[in-house]
Amino acid sequence: MIEVEVKAKVNEKIEVLKKIDEMGAVYSHTEKQYDIYYNPLNKSYEDTDEALRIREIPDGEEFKRILTYKGPKIDSKSKTRKEVEVTIDNTDNMNEILNCIGFKAAAVVNKTRRIFNYNDYTITLDKLDGLGYYMEIEYVATEDDDIKEIRDNIIDVFSDIGITDGFERESYLELLEKNRE
Repeated sequence: MIEVEVKAKVNEKIEVLKKIDEMGAVYSHTEKQYDIYYNPLNKSYEDTDEALRIREIPDGEEFKRILTYKGPKIDSKSKTRKEVEVTIDNTDNMNEILNCIGFKAAAVVNKTRRIFNYNDYTITLDKLDGLGYYMEIEYVATEDDDIKEIRDNIIDVFSDIGITDGFERESYLELLEKNRE
């Protein structure tokens, strides 16, 4: 699958939530996400623009766990990239497997995510300690879809919400690392 995603800094959370509601987006749920990012020993994902992570999402007394590979960005104006996910049962065992094949945990990102559905798009409002609020709008595409048209439509949705600047191609991990410097 191809994840066509655009992200922007949000300064007025309450106003943005009001506009999301007014345009007819449907609130789905809020979840806490705990992401562990990994790097291989033989190359730098920072240099190749790839990502490998385990995401844990509390689900009652259990956790939903997802291993995700994100390929390099394929668009110069968005965060569009190939994404492959698989559900896993045990974070510790997956961590052990990754360590055995040459991956090491590099960083952790924690966020609270409000999720909305709007037509074929997923809109999220994320709160990250040290970074504030960001909105992501994404569309799951196939290789046959017109990525540019989808990206432009996402930008139009941002505009409908009142966001016309503050767009960001860097990942939360990259933004947090810059913030620490």
